Amino acid sequence: MWYRISSFLRYYLRAGTSFNVQSPYLHDFVQHVLDADKEYYSYITLEQERKLLLTDETILSVTDHGAGFSLSKSNQRKVKDIASSSLSPASKCRILFQMIDHFRFKTILELGTSLGLSSAYMACASVEGMVTTLEGDISIAKQAQKLHDKIGLKNTEIVVGKFIDTLDTVILNKKIFDLIFIDGHHSEEPTLAYFEKLLPFCSSEGLIVFDDIYWSTGMTRAWQLIKSHPQVTLTIDLYGIGVVSINPSLSKENFTYIPYHYKPWRIGLFGKD
Repeated sequence: MWYRISSFLRYYLRAGTSFNVQSPYLHDFVQHVLDADKEYYSYITLEQERKLLLTDETILSVTDHGAGFSLSKSNQRKVKDIASSSLSPASKCRILFQMIDHFRFKTILELGTSLGLSSAYMACASVEGMVTTLEGDISIAKQAQKLHDKIGLKNTEIVVGKFIDTLDTVILNKKIFDLIFIDGHHSEEPTLAYFEKLLPFCSSEGLIVFDDIYWSTGMTRAWQLIKSHPQVTLTIDLYGIGVVSINPSLSKENFTYIPYHYKPWRIGLFGKD
Protein backbone atom coordinates (compact mmCIF):
# COMPACT_ATOMS: atom_id res chain seq x y z
CA MET A 1 0.00 0.00 0.00
CA TRP A 2 2.80 2.43 0.89
CA TYR A 3 4.46 1.83 -2.46
CA ARG A 4 1.24 2.63 -4.31
CA ILE A 5 0.86 5.87 -2.36
CA SER A 6 4.46 6.98 -2.81
CA SER A 7 4.49 6.07 -6.51
CA PHE A 8 1.32 8.11 -7.07
CA LEU A 9 2.86 11.12 -5.36
CA ARG A 10 5.94 10.88 -7.58
CA TYR A 11 3.71 10.49 -10.64
CA TYR A 12 1.65 13.52 -9.63
CA LEU A 13 4.67 15.75 -9.09
CA ARG A 14 6.19 15.05 -12.51
CA ALA A 15 2.94 14.86 -14.51
CA GLY A 16 2.20 17.47 -17.14
CA THR A 17 -1.14 18.55 -18.56
CA SER A 18 -2.35 19.41 -22.04
CA PHE A 19 -0.44 22.68 -21.70
CA ASN A 20 2.83 20.74 -21.68
CA VAL A 21 2.16 18.86 -24.92
CA GLN A 22 4.40 19.75 -27.84
CA SER A 23 4.38 17.06 -30.53
CA PRO A 24 1.43 17.00 -32.98
CA TYR A 25 0.82 13.29 -32.41
CA LEU A 26 0.67 13.68 -28.65
CA HIS A 27 -1.53 16.75 -28.94
CA ASP A 28 -3.95 14.76 -31.10
CA PHE A 29 -3.86 11.85 -28.64
CA VAL A 30 -4.60 14.07 -25.65
CA GLN A 31 -7.36 15.97 -27.40
CA HIS A 32 -9.21 13.03 -28.94
CA VAL A 33 -8.47 10.20 -26.50
CA LEU A 34 -7.59 11.49 -23.04
CA ASP A 35 -9.52 14.75 -22.90
CA ALA A 36 -12.41 13.65 -25.09
CA ASP A 37 -15.76 14.17 -23.38
CA LYS A 38 -17.85 12.16 -25.82
CA GLU A 39 -20.57 9.92 -24.46
CA TYR A 40 -21.48 6.72 -26.29
CA TYR A 41 -24.59 4.62 -25.81
CA SER A 42 -22.30 1.63 -25.29
CA TYR A 43 -20.99 3.23 -22.09
CA ILE A 44 -24.45 3.11 -20.52
CA THR A 45 -25.03 -0.53 -21.48
CA LEU A 46 -21.61 -1.69 -20.32
CA GLU A 47 -21.73 0.14 -17.00
CA GLN A 48 -25.12 -1.43 -16.32
CA GLU A 49 -23.46 -4.80 -16.83
CA ARG A 50 -20.68 -3.80 -14.45
CA LYS A 51 -23.28 -3.12 -11.74
CA LEU A 52 -24.80 -6.54 -12.30
CA LEU A 53 -21.41 -8.25 -12.07
CA LEU A 54 -20.65 -6.43 -8.82
CA THR A 55 -23.76 -7.94 -7.24
CA ASP A 56 -23.58 -11.42 -8.82
CA GLU A 57 -23.50 -14.11 -6.11
CA THR A 58 -22.62 -16.94 -8.54
CA ILE A 59 -19.74 -19.05 -7.21
CA LEU A 60 -16.98 -20.13 -9.59
CA SER A 61 -14.13 -22.58 -9.14
CA VAL A 62 -11.15 -20.68 -10.49
CA THR A 63 -7.47 -21.29 -11.09
CA ASP A 64 -5.77 -17.93 -11.47
CA HIS A 65 -2.42 -17.76 -13.29
CA GLY A 66 -1.67 -14.10 -12.66
CA ALA A 67 -1.03 -11.83 -9.69
CA GLY A 68 -4.56 -10.53 -9.34
CA PHE A 69 -5.84 -13.04 -6.78
CA SER A 70 -2.66 -13.53 -4.79
CA LEU A 71 -4.44 -12.72 -1.52
CA SER A 72 -7.07 -15.41 -1.94
CA LYS A 73 -6.49 -18.85 -0.43
CA SER A 74 -9.63 -20.43 -1.87
CA ASN A 75 -10.40 -21.31 -5.48
CA GLN A 76 -14.11 -20.81 -4.78
CA ARG A 77 -14.91 -17.21 -5.65
CA LYS A 78 -18.09 -15.25 -6.17
CA VAL A 79 -18.43 -13.37 -9.42
CA LYS A 80 -18.99 -10.14 -7.49
CA ASP A 81 -15.65 -10.59 -5.68
CA ILE A 82 -13.80 -11.22 -8.93
CA ALA A 83 -15.50 -8.16 -10.40
CA SER A 84 -14.56 -5.91 -7.49
CA SER A 85 -10.88 -6.91 -7.65
CA SER A 86 -10.19 -7.38 -11.34
CA LEU A 87 -12.50 -5.31 -13.55
CA SER A 88 -10.85 -2.28 -15.14
CA PRO A 89 -12.53 0.93 -13.94
CA ALA A 90 -14.80 2.84 -16.27
CA SER A 91 -12.21 5.58 -16.83
CA LYS A 92 -9.66 3.07 -18.08
CA CYS A 93 -12.18 1.26 -20.27
CA ARG A 94 -13.18 4.56 -21.85
CA ILE A 95 -9.58 5.34 -22.74
CA LEU A 96 -9.27 1.97 -24.47
CA PHE A 97 -12.56 2.59 -26.29
CA GLN A 98 -11.50 6.07 -27.40
CA MET A 99 -8.09 4.87 -28.61
CA ILE A 100 -9.75 2.29 -30.82
CA ASP A 101 -12.46 4.64 -32.02
CA HIS A 102 -10.13 7.55 -32.82
CA PHE A 103 -7.39 5.56 -34.56
CA ARG A 104 -9.83 3.13 -36.21
CA PHE A 105 -8.02 0.08 -34.87
CA LYS A 106 -9.34 -3.20 -36.28
CA THR A 107 -7.19 -5.97 -34.80
CA ILE A 108 -7.02 -6.01 -31.01
CA LEU A 109 -5.36 -8.43 -28.61
CA GLU A 110 -5.96 -8.55 -24.86
CA LEU A 111 -4.02 -10.64 -22.37
CA GLY A 112 -6.32 -11.12 -19.38
CA THR A 113 -10.03 -11.34 -20.18
CA SER A 114 -11.33 -11.56 -16.61
CA LEU A 115 -15.13 -11.25 -16.75
CA GLY A 116 -15.03 -9.72 -20.23
CA LEU A 117 -15.91 -6.09 -19.56
CA SER A 118 -12.79 -4.43 -21.00
CA SER A 119 -12.91 -6.65 -24.08
CA ALA A 120 -16.59 -5.72 -24.48
CA TYR A 121 -15.66 -2.04 -24.41
CA MET A 122 -13.01 -2.61 -27.06
CA ALA A 123 -15.33 -4.71 -29.23
CA CYS A 124 -18.02 -2.02 -29.09
CA ALA A 125 -15.45 0.53 -30.23
CA SER A 126 -14.47 -1.54 -33.28
CA VAL A 127 -17.63 -3.17 -34.58
CA GLU A 128 -15.91 -3.98 -37.89
CA GLY A 129 -12.80 -5.29 -36.17
CA MET A 130 -11.98 -8.30 -34.00
CA VAL A 131 -10.96 -8.53 -30.36
CA THR A 132 -8.99 -11.63 -29.42
CA THR A 133 -8.71 -12.00 -25.65
CA LEU A 134 -6.79 -14.60 -23.64
CA GLU A 135 -8.02 -15.95 -20.31
CA GLY A 136 -6.29 -18.54 -18.14
CA ASP A 137 -9.33 -19.89 -16.31
CA ILE A 138 -12.16 -21.67 -18.11
CA SER A 139 -14.84 -20.75 -15.53
CA ILE A 140 -14.05 -17.05 -15.80
CA ALA A 141 -13.87 -17.33 -19.59
CA LYS A 142 -17.37 -18.80 -19.66
CA GLN A 143 -18.66 -15.87 -17.62
CA ALA A 144 -17.00 -13.47 -20.05
CA GLN A 145 -18.59 -15.26 -22.99
CA LYS A 146 -21.99 -14.97 -21.30
CA LEU A 147 -21.49 -11.22 -21.06
CA HIS A 148 -20.42 -10.91 -24.70
CA ASP A 149 -23.38 -13.00 -25.84
CA LYS A 150 -25.81 -11.04 -23.68
CA ILE A 151 -24.92 -7.71 -25.27
CA GLY A 152 -24.80 -9.23 -28.74
CA LEU A 153 -21.10 -9.02 -29.54
CA LYS A 154 -20.07 -10.96 -32.64
CA ASN A 155 -16.51 -9.67 -32.91
CA THR A 156 -14.82 -11.24 -29.89
CA GLU A 157 -12.84 -14.45 -29.54
CA ILE A 158 -11.93 -15.80 -26.10
CA VAL A 159 -8.93 -18.14 -26.06
CA VAL A 160 -8.70 -20.25 -22.89
CA GLY A 161 -5.48 -21.54 -21.36
CA LYS A 162 -2.20 -20.38 -19.89
CA PHE A 163 -0.74 -17.56 -21.96
CA ILE A 164 2.46 -19.54 -22.39
CA ASP A 165 0.42 -22.26 -24.10
CA THR A 166 -1.89 -20.09 -26.23
CA LEU A 167 -0.05 -16.90 -27.16
CA ASP A 168 2.23 -18.34 -29.85
CA THR A 169 -0.69 -19.81 -31.79
CA VAL A 170 -2.72 -16.61 -31.53
CA ILE A 171 -0.01 -14.27 -32.77
CA LEU A 172 0.99 -16.56 -35.62
CA ASN A 173 -2.61 -16.80 -36.81
CA LYS A 174 -3.42 -13.10 -36.44
CA LYS A 175 -0.08 -11.76 -37.70
CA ILE A 176 -0.32 -8.03 -36.82
CA PHE A 177 -2.33 -6.19 -34.15
CA ASP A 178 -3.29 -2.53 -34.00
CA LEU A 179 -3.78 -2.52 -30.23
CA ILE A 180 -2.31 -4.89 -27.65
CA PHE A 181 -3.59 -4.60 -24.07
CA ILE A 182 -1.46 -6.51 -21.55
CA ASP A 183 -3.48 -7.08 -18.38
CA GLY A 184 -2.46 -10.55 -17.30
CA HIS A 185 0.48 -11.17 -15.01
CA HIS A 186 1.16 -8.09 -12.90
CA SER A 187 4.83 -8.85 -12.38
CA GLU A 188 8.12 -7.86 -13.96
CA GLU A 189 9.46 -10.89 -15.79
CA PRO A 190 6.24 -12.03 -17.52
CA THR A 191 5.43 -8.44 -18.53
CA LEU A 192 8.82 -8.00 -20.16
CA ALA A 193 8.58 -11.42 -21.80
CA TYR A 194 5.15 -10.62 -23.31
CA PHE A 195 6.43 -7.27 -24.52
CA GLU A 196 9.42 -8.80 -26.32
CA LYS A 197 7.29 -11.57 -27.81
CA LEU A 198 4.52 -9.26 -29.01
CA LEU A 199 6.67 -6.38 -30.24
CA PRO A 200 7.13 -7.83 -33.75
CA PHE A 201 3.35 -8.33 -34.03
CA CYS A 202 2.36 -4.74 -33.25
CA SER A 203 1.54 -2.47 -36.16
CA SER A 204 4.02 0.39 -36.61
CA GLU A 205 1.12 2.81 -36.12
CA GLY A 206 -0.46 0.74 -33.37
CA LEU A 207 -0.17 0.89 -29.59
CA ILE A 208 0.76 -1.44 -26.74
CA VAL A 209 -0.98 -0.70 -23.45
CA PHE A 210 0.24 -2.02 -20.09
CA ASP A 211 -2.12 -2.16 -17.13
CA ASP A 212 -1.13 -1.29 -13.56
CA ILE A 213 2.41 -0.09 -14.24
CA TYR A 214 2.68 0.90 -10.57
CA TRP A 215 1.17 -2.29 -9.18
CA SER A 216 4.53 -3.16 -7.61
CA THR A 217 8.21 -2.24 -7.74
CA GLY A 218 8.67 -5.04 -10.29
CA MET A 219 5.98 -3.66 -12.60
CA THR A 220 7.52 -0.20 -12.37
CA ARG A 221 10.96 -1.60 -13.24
CA ALA A 222 9.41 -3.35 -16.22
CA TRP A 223 7.81 -0.06 -17.33
CA GLN A 224 11.13 1.77 -17.07
CA LEU A 225 12.86 -0.90 -19.17
CA ILE A 226 10.09 -0.77 -21.77
CA LYS A 227 10.39 3.03 -22.00
CA SER A 228 14.10 2.72 -22.74
CA HIS A 229 13.72 -0.01 -25.38
CA PRO A 230 15.35 1.10 -28.67
CA GLN A 231 12.21 0.39 -30.71
CA VAL A 232 9.95 2.39 -28.41
CA THR A 233 9.40 6.00 -29.45
CA LEU A 234 6.54 7.62 -27.55
CA THR A 235 5.34 6.50 -24.12
CA ILE A 236 2.49 8.02 -22.11
CA ASP A 237 2.33 7.40 -18.37
CA LEU A 238 -1.25 7.69 -17.10
CA TYR A 239 -0.45 6.05 -13.73
CA GLY A 240 -3.15 3.40 -14.11
CA ILE A 241 -1.85 2.39 -17.53
CA GLY A 242 1.19 2.96 -19.71
CA VAL A 243 0.79 3.53 -23.45
CA VAL A 244 3.60 2.63 -25.87
CA SER A 245 4.11 3.55 -29.51
CA ILE A 246 6.79 2.07 -31.75
CA ASN A 247 6.00 4.38 -34.66
CA PRO A 248 9.41 5.17 -36.21
CA SER A 249 8.17 8.53 -37.50
CA LEU A 250 7.82 9.84 -33.93
CA SER A 251 10.62 11.37 -31.90
CA LYS A 252 11.65 9.70 -28.66
CA GLU A 253 9.50 11.06 -25.86
CA ASN A 254 8.35 9.85 -22.44
CA PHE A 255 5.40 11.92 -21.28
CA THR A 256 3.65 11.72 -17.93
CA TYR A 257 0.09 13.02 -18.23
CA ILE A 258 -2.62 14.12 -15.82
CA PRO A 259 -5.88 15.90 -16.72
CA TYR A 260 -5.66 19.68 -16.37
CA HIS A 261 -8.33 19.94 -13.66
CA TYR A 262 -6.03 18.03 -11.28
CA LYS A 263 -3.28 20.65 -11.80
CA PRO A 264 -5.06 23.83 -12.87
CA TRP A 265 -2.00 25.97 -12.15
CA ARG A 266 0.15 24.06 -14.64
CA ILE A 267 0.99 26.32 -17.57
CA GLY A 268 3.73 24.42 -19.36
CA LEU A 269 6.66 23.84 -17.00
CA PHE A 270 8.29 20.55 -16.07
CA GLY A 271 5.84 18.44 -18.07
CA LYS A 272 8.21 15.66 -19.12
CA ASP A 273 10.09 13.10 -17.10
